Amino acid sequence: MKGAFYKLPIDFNSVMQKKELEKTSIEHSIAQQIILLATTTFGECKFDETFGSKIWEIDFDLLMNENTLKEIISKTMKQSLLFHEKRIKVNELKVELSETMYLVDDVSRAKKKVDIIIEATIKSTNRDFDFRGYFFVGPLSYK
Repeated sequence: MKGAFYKLPIDFNSVMQKKELEKTSIEHSIAQQIILLATTTFGECKFDETFGSKIWEIDFDLLMNENTLKEIISKTMKQSLLFHEKRIKVNELKVELSETMYLVDDVSRAKKKVDIIIEATIKSTNRDFDFRGYFFVGPLSYK
């Protein structure tokens, strides 16, 4: 249905019972799509091998420096958004890296946090769209 945006995950029990699915705003729908693109690796989506990003291919590359990591994430996300999220025009995409420390069984561990910040325009409404999401990559390290 054109103009209807559905909340993820889809409630398949409602589908089977022919109930109305929960709808959401275009902004939330776009944010869901961005998260799916960032967390899906190429080839994981069998009906479209180009859906996803290269992020998980570089997840455990210990030799990659931060600038290279930021560049690869930025490039793969821009390309994925261009191909698979046509409802927005990306004005700026920034990637920020930081390290988060936490304790597990009295052992300090670190995870690399990746923030993705997108400033865009929704094409159908010409309204600004801002997205900020994050996830953690890389293996655990001990201190």
